[in-house]
Amino acid sequence: MEERYSRLLAHTCWTGCLIGAVATLYFLFGLAGYVQSATLNFAVATVLAGALVFFLYHFFTQPKGAGWIGWSLWAGILIVVTAEAILGLLPPISRDELTHHLAIPKLYAKAGRIVEVPMAPYAYYPMLVDMLFTPWLYWGYDFVPKWIHFLFSGLTALLLYAYLARRMNPVYGWLGAFFLLSTPVIFRLGHWGYNDLALVFYTTASLLCFLRWREERGSNSWLALAALSLGFALATKPNGLVAALLLALLFGLVIVKPPQRSFAAISREVFCFGALALAPFLPWLVKNWWQTGNPLFPFFGSVFGARLASGPVGPEAASFTGIGILDKREHLYGENIWQIIALPLRVFFTGQDDAPQYFDGVLTPVLILFLPWAFKGKWLEEKKLLVSFVLLLLLYTVFLVEMRIRYILAAVPLLVILFAYGVFNTYLSIKRPVVLALVLLSFAGWHGVYSVKYFRAAEPLAYLTGTVSRTEYLTRALPEYSAFDYINRQTSNDAKVYLLFVGRRAYYCERNYFHDGGDLPGFLLGAIRVAKTAEQIEQSLRQNQITHLMAREDLLARFLSNNLTPEQGRLWNEFAGRTLKLGFRERGYAVYQLHG
Repeated sequence: MEERYSRLLAHTCWTGCLIGAVATLYFLFGLAGYVQSATLNFAVATVLAGALVFFLYHFFTQPKGAGWIGWSLWAGILIVVTAEAILGLLPPISRDELTHHLAIPKLYAKAGRIVEVPMAPYAYYPMLVDMLFTPWLYWGYDFVPKWIHFLFSGLTALLLYAYLARRMNPVYGWLGAFFLLSTPVIFRLGHWGYNDLALVFYTTASLLCFLRWREERGSNSWLALAALSLGFALATKPNGLVAALLLALLFGLVIVKPPQRSFAAISREVFCFGALALAPFLPWLVKNWWQTGNPLFPFFGSVFGARLASGPVGPEAASFTGIGILDKREHLYGENIWQIIALPLRVFFTGQDDAPQYFDGVLTPVLILFLPWAFKGKWLEEKKLLVSFVLLLLLYTVFLVEMRIRYILAAVPLLVILFAYGVFNTYLSIKRPVVLALVLLSFAGWHGVYSVKYFRAAEPLAYLTGTVSRTEYLTRALPEYSAFDYINRQTSNDAKVYLLFVGRRAYYCERNYFHDGGDLPGFLLGAIRVAKTAEQIEQSLRQNQITHLMAREDLLARFLSNNLTPEQGRLWNEFAGRTLKLGFRERGYAVYQLHG
């Protein structure tokens, strides 16, 4: 049985690496102009279909464990998977889908190649998973990226099942898989076309393979799997750099511990790990270096410097970065020093969706409830390595970046593993297991209540049965959609729209568009500030081929009022009165055409 679960762990990791490999090939061929190639696109679809079959086969054929407990956990997972599949059929409406993960691949699909997008700094991030989205956007199936994203959480659940079933038994494997997939933030992200769950998968795969290699130092296959998985984590999103740093630290700790190996053996291990981890990431580094002079653009500009190949530039009127975490939370949210110190604990108890102060997501206290009982029995060194990774990730997120639950998602599977160990040790020592069962049922019920409320709020059945059309659904969900619908219907194909305070949510714009790289309209502000006449403002816009403006009017008016001098305000009002013609206004958004 132990060998069976080892094979499952390895095969799941190799499946993830195969997905990563085909995404990397798509990236390379896409740079060469083959994005619209039927062969390339069907290769991606075939590999993804194979990965889905792999997941479903093992989900339905793995042992369920001891009687009704194992079957109940398996049934709970089936309900979650079904709910995610249904929610995944809804049109994209989440922010990062509309600004990044679908919007940028849509530009690639339209251009027929992977092009540079200077107006969007996040287009220079490693985008491994977004490569998998591109064929489906080219074909017009924009719900499939949601399923692809959830597939990675399903594969992560298989990793946990394989690891925990090998260490204990299948019941604990299903227990870990259930609490992973039903954790509110995982459930919520599962039907969004993001890349966070792919990073979670690759980081978890790398760490678990690293632990297996630690057991079997002579096994090069586990080391290779750990390194390749880490490389694909690096290629998935910038947070992969953090995972790489933490795993490199753990790798260093392991190779210097007894039993001592020869210098040549250690050198081979270090070279193998480093080379294989770098290989999937290298194409992204080379692309950014070629385009900007900085392989890690837009980060570390002070180290590498950077140049943008093209695109208008203008001064940003204000910046929300550069302030420390202590000052930021004190000034923005009124939190004191003790509340800030308690952030690593608060994140498990007080998270709220769409609330930056409360970490923009919901975790679950059960992830840390059983930690005191986890560090008993066997495999103590493994548990210490797992908790070390979690603590370092939490500390990094709290003190070096802004705390968001999405930034610490890689810790969730590891905490689930420690949770399962804690439940196992508690069960062995408790006199009344029914108490343990009630605690676990209570948290499972809480996860279920969250999921049901979320499912009802999304109202998928009305859309799927045709009671609500796609246009009606999007109009209700997105205040800006009506303006985009007007642009798509009423403007010419050669129009170019300047998006102002639309949050860069440009996915539904079918015309050429431009937005600033930051949150504020620096290009417009710069054009007004350097202009001496109203005609010069118009000239600046037309030099960038802008024919229309789409704006959230209240925010634009407030921004200009706060950032223009009286003379600059007079010029803007003169320009607006003479040159801008209102074409559409609804729900706070307006579309203006430049004329004259």
